[in-house]
Amino acid sequence: MKNKIKTLLAAYKVERYNQIAQHLVNPKTGITPAERLRLLNYPPFTEGVADFFGKPFHFTHGPSFIHSIDELFNDEIYRFISDKKNPYIIDCGANIGLSIAYFKTLYPEAEILAFEPDENIFNTLKKNLASIPNHVNINIEKKAVWKEDTTLEFFSEGALAGSLVTDFGKKNNIIKIQAVDIKKYLNREIDFLKIDIEGAENALIFDIKDKLANVKNLFLEYHGLIGEEQNLGEILNLLKNAGFQYYIRLAAETIRFPFCNEKPRSFNQQLNILCYRDQI
Repeated sequence: MKNKIKTLLAAYKVERYNQIAQHLVNPKTGITPAERLRLLNYPPFTEGVADFFGKPFHFTHGPSFIHSIDELFNDEIYRFISDKKNPYIIDCGANIGLSIAYFKTLYPEAEILAFEPDENIFNTLKKNLASIPNHVNINIEKKAVWKEDTTLEFFSEGALAGSLVTDFGKKNNIIKIQAVDIKKYLNREIDFLKIDIEGAENALIFDIKDKLANVKNLFLEYHGLIGEEQNLGEILNLLKNAGFQYYIRLAAETIRFPFCNEKPRSFNQQLNILCYRDQI
């Protein structure tokens, strides 16, 4: 009888521990396992609010929120070292603000200029500013970064994949947006330049090549466009000629069996290119 009671008590302790663990905040990602599960199962493209490091954080797509949390806060794909307390960061494609939150966690005194062209996403970004730690010295612009100041058509996807060049979500939701010539912002020293603009980087990177000497660290998400000639080699040569070392990671698996005539559904490649300079 005593052994049976001990077994039941041990099972209860394990079950109780698991129940408590579901509501413990992960110190890196800022969410609990229970919140993670809720967000992964949240209705697609439905606005909501997450409990993120104990503060409300608005999102437009639950699974995309989790994807970004994992990349930014768990994997820390934007982590960089600066000799300044207040590095200057330009965030092209800020989305709902998780990248800004990460940068401000890394460098509380950082000066950040962020661009997000989609009005609905931008409004969510504005709501989240108050929940971003150390939310000072942050300037957000409802504009796309481009080769000139102009008005452009934009495919609004509703989450992470709004684009100037491709209708990733196949929604045919085309909106007019303001675009700004990013070169005018690249005339000073930039400690970190993030470019995640869903395919538009293929044209933009060649337009700003003469300004890259001012950039210490560059994060470039490369999207190979279906139906267009691949230009990854040219981009890598450009980065090399600009003085960068680069390291490439897979951002998403777009083709599993390229030798079997498999056709990609979105991009033929999606890569994270981390560009940095040798430390002297």
